[in-house]
Amino acid sequence: MDVLVILCHPREGSFNRAVAERVVETLVEQGHASHLHDLYAEGFDPVLSSDELSRGLSFDEKVLAYSRELTVCSGLVFVHPEWWGGPPALLKGWLERVFRPGVAYEFEGPDFLRKQKTPLLGGKRALVFATSHETESGQPGLLERFWLEAVFGYCGLQQAACHVLRDLHRLEQGQRTAWLERVTLTVRACFPPL
Repeated sequence: MDVLVILCHPREGSFNRAVAERVVETLVEQGHASHLHDLYAEGFDPVLSSDELSRGLSFDEKVLAYSRELTVCSGLVFVHPEWWGGPPALLKGWLERVFRPGVAYEFEGPDFLRKQKTPLLGGKRALVFATSHETESGQPGLLERFWLEAVFGYCGLQQAACHVLRDLHRLEQGQRTAWLERVTLTVRACFPPL
């Protein structure tokens, strides 16, 4: 199984990077092929231009490569911090440019009539591991709804989950290590051995 792993954090030594590395290690142990992309290190341009929006497609080589990988992968894992209730702007821009019509969903129907949305990512699995400095709320927040409803639900991903490690700045090393173990178990459950 090919799994696309998207890391979005500006600091190289961040806990998010440790989570992404654990995801990749676990996928490899399970016998899967993983493709890790660090959006900051790769210098991804998150700006969806007017021309690209009007055309409905991109000529950017990076966007085309990500789109090809998204089309053929069996699973996705996103790792990022929660900023202002959502993912970083860089990751949001990646979604806007890569999860586009013809790749993640399509609008179909007769010309000049209301179109029917057809999700194109059904059958794929997805996980999100996010970190937040906010305290535990006890109920799903904006970030969970963003991923599960606005992104995955819209594109047809039924097997998806969003895990948020809250209160990160107050956690001791043992608690962070325990969360990395939870990441391992979650990835194993979502992507069983081949």
